[in-house]
Amino acid sequence: MGSNIIVSKFGGFSMATADMIRKTADILHANPQRRYVVVSAPGSRGPEDMKMTDLLFILNSRYMNRENFNDMLSRIQERFTEIVQGLGIGFDVEKEILELKKNLFFGKGNDYVVSRGEYIMAKIYAEYIGWPLVDASKIVFFGKDGQLDQAKTFSEASKILQGMENAVIPGFYGSSGPNTIKLFPRGGGDTTAAVVARAVEADICEKWSETTKIYSADPSIVDNPAVIRNITYEELKQLSYMGIRVFSEDVIYLMQGIGIPIKIRNINDINDEGTNVTQELPPELHRNVAACIAGKRNYRIIHIQKFGLNRLTGIGQKVFGIFTERNIACEHYMSGIYRFSIVVKNPLFDLKRAEIFQALKDAINPEEITLEKNLSLITVVGKGMGTVKGIFAKIFNAIANAGVKVKMIEQGSDDLNIIIGVYDEDFETTVRALYGAMILS
Repeated sequence: MGSNIIVSKFGGFSMATADMIRKTADILHANPQRRYVVVSAPGSRGPEDMKMTDLLFILNSRYMNRENFNDMLSRIQERFTEIVQGLGIGFDVEKEILELKKNLFFGKGNDYVVSRGEYIMAKIYAEYIGWPLVDASKIVFFGKDGQLDQAKTFSEASKILQGMENAVIPGFYGSSGPNTIKLFPRGGGDTTAAVVARAVEADICEKWSETTKIYSADPSIVDNPAVIRNITYEELKQLSYMGIRVFSEDVIYLMQGIGIPIKIRNINDINDEGTNVTQELPPELHRNVAACIAGKRNYRIIHIQKFGLNRLTGIGQKVFGIFTERNIACEHYMSGIYRFSIVVKNPLFDLKRAEIFQALKDAINPEEITLEKNLSLITVVGKGMGTVKGIFAKIFNAIANAGVKVKMIEQGSDDLNIIIGVYDEDFETTVRALYGAMILS
């Protein structure tokens, strides 16, 4: 297809009120290339308000626990009614709520109940803008393993959507079997948009929300950090690992597969150029090799010391196996002649620490096992990071001048990032020092 087609995704903030919904409709109608739109359930209207998705979670929980749920059902109906009346359309909200209540009694389950936030919102939106609705359960499919069935999904979605001039699609869910709804993880509406974009071979996939900028550092740590206007999929995946959840890794993977650019746009400022996510950076772009400084706190390092460790075979397999058996991810590891260190974050580790230490002693009979807590990992992300001469000197000088002790440093084999480990107490100082040296200079 691919004839200047734009897929637009509007999140819960954009669907929270009739005024916001009118704004999204104006955006769609301003460009005829915006032909497919994915919508979320209504978000919160303010700090004291609840998202529709959370109301539906509570509704199902109360029903399952045999608690009174009628007040929650009334709140859900009132939210949708307020939107419909504000839009001035004759949509029958009561009919949808009665259908929801009936299927609650029939035991359709949590995923069905929660998905009705997106489904009903999409029906309302489709009627308001005059576009046809395509139920996500008809184009998004999950396999027996609970993962997205990409082959079936892209085949069915292409068959249905490519024959339509326009369509409204609810996000966040699909089908896992006949009359069975399954949810994506939170943020799954973006995955639906990625599916639609691939199915129609779109030229651009837009994400509209109230937070559209990707900053080069956390604004709560660095004053007025620079905005990243262009970033690659690979760089964004690195940032996603460090907690900058603009998109889930699943979304990036789907979009990267066929190279569809993503534009992150501001629903409250349509003239803001936002951030572009692409396979490669524009050739005319000139920026520092470092695009962003990001990090997370509260890691642990397990140090295993054993004489002759470097001459023993199968040590890594034994050690990693102990963590794998307990469903604990080893996020990084470092090795020396007589020492092997593993970095973990999983909260399960704290619960199973004694068990893991005993298993390590039984498996490899180390001289010593020690634990360090309160470690932060900070990553400097940028395409070509590992090819720049003197970059480690620049990093170490910045950190040393800030009076910070480095616990570990690791360069990714993909030349996209360098990870520095420091104590939690030095986290913000290190971020500011690296920002000054790697972004501002």
